[in-house]
Amino acid sequence: ILTQPITHADFDDLFGFAMYPDVSENCICVPYWQCKEDYSGLIEDGVGIMDIRLMKPVHNSITCTGDFDVCCQIECGRQNTGIISGILRSNSSHSNETIDKDRAYFGEFPWMLGILQSNVYKCGASLIHPQVAVTAAHCVSPSMKYVVRAGEWNWETKNEPLPHEDQFSKKVILHPKYRPETLKNDIALLILEKPFKLSENVGVICIPTEKALITSNKCIASGWGKSPLDPDRYQSVLKKVSLSIIPNHQCTQKLRRKALGPFFKLDKSFICTGGGIKKDTCRGDGGGPLVCPITEESNRYQQVGIVSWGVTCGIRESLGVYVNIALFSDWIDKQMTYFNFDTRIYKSGINF
Repeated sequence: ILTQPITHADFDDLFGFAMYPDVSENCICVPYWQCKEDYSGLIEDGVGIMDIRLMKPVHNSITCTGDFDVCCQIECGRQNTGIISGILRSNSSHSNETIDKDRAYFGEFPWMLGILQSNVYKCGASLIHPQVAVTAAHCVSPSMKYVVRAGEWNWETKNEPLPHEDQFSKKVILHPKYRPETLKNDIALLILEKPFKLSENVGVICIPTEKALITSNKCIASGWGKSPLDPDRYQSVLKKVSLSIIPNHQCTQKLRRKALGPFFKLDKSFICTGGGIKKDTCRGDGGGPLVCPITEESNRYQQVGIVSWGVTCGIRESLGVYVNIALFSDWIDKQMTYFNFDTRIYKSGINF
């Protein structure tokens, strides 16, 4: 019986491997008994580990250095729901139950990124490849250099189960049809100087195909932006909010009544959410991800939107407008191919 949190050393002694596995572009090097037989993903429920002495070694992947390691496919969009680095996930240190429900757990959304300019938080983003981030075009400029942070949870403390990682941007790519005055096609990619090392709190999100039909009432947005309950400052701890996607024609009608006038029409490059009273993304959440569940897959998500704009924040029947990322999946693929990055890493239905 364990009476203390499991440490990295404990795992090393038990299973003979480090908690920080070697990572290649499309897979993580782990002992073969931690990977599914077809190398299509990691074993999360422990099945087979108790019988490892009965299993036969498999041929080692050429990308791995350990004698018993194989290159196991990275699964995009996998939400962390259990133990992170041997510590049961918890946000119970905060006394207000209502606020607690809005806080993300440490490592819950491993694809969540923060963009910093001159050491100051600027926008959210998401990781679609160890060396590529996606964000809103209005957050970045091709002439600027940014620090992109992965694995962050609470900006005000370094005392977290696992450290965050920082990488510098190497190139900023705005969509060629981005229009800053209307925010149409509000999407950008950040190519990083070096890839992030994927771990328990750093992972990639899935991207839907261009023809994907996005309709869900169980989507989640995350970010460190201002809260309707605390509109004067950004949040130090990562927040999350449940949102429902509403059809664009309904959103257009509601936005017309809000403030935009009778002739406004929501562009097809956007999707829209309505979360109810004080359920919304706000200033500072821009560039961050809106994710929805992947059908018939437990705790796995795909990014359907990028936080872009809104009329007001968190009031009754508030609406949030997001970049329709599925519409730009072909453009993303072309940019990735140009830089010789494998596009399969962010596609949920592909085995390597």
